Amino acid sequence: MRDDITIKGLDEFTEEEVKKIKELTFTNFEKISRDIKGDLVMHAKKHNKDGDRAKYSFHAKIQTPDSLITVEGDDWLLSTAMHKVMNKLKNSVHHKLKNEQI
Repeated sequence: MRDDITIKGLDEFTEEEVKKIKELTFTNFEKISRDIKGDLVMHAKKHNKDGDRAKYSFHAKIQTPDSLITVEGDDWLLSTAMHKVMNKLKNSVHHKLKNEQI
């Protein structure tokens, strides 16, 4: 596991879900970390665990020396929720970089 990634709340998820979360987080953050240096902290939550379906929500933040970028996303499908959060994170990083260059 990378030192710059922390994922909290994984004890609520099955082994297969944890594997999927880690895989998507590592591959996407590898791309993001090319543009900005900082630590990623993800908070994962699974709602309605006992029912037929579960809703997944993720809160992510990147702490850099001079700023903090936070995003959140949720969905009924695990991979869709993860992709939403990671895409929002990528867009926020690119927006921040674009504004700093002007």
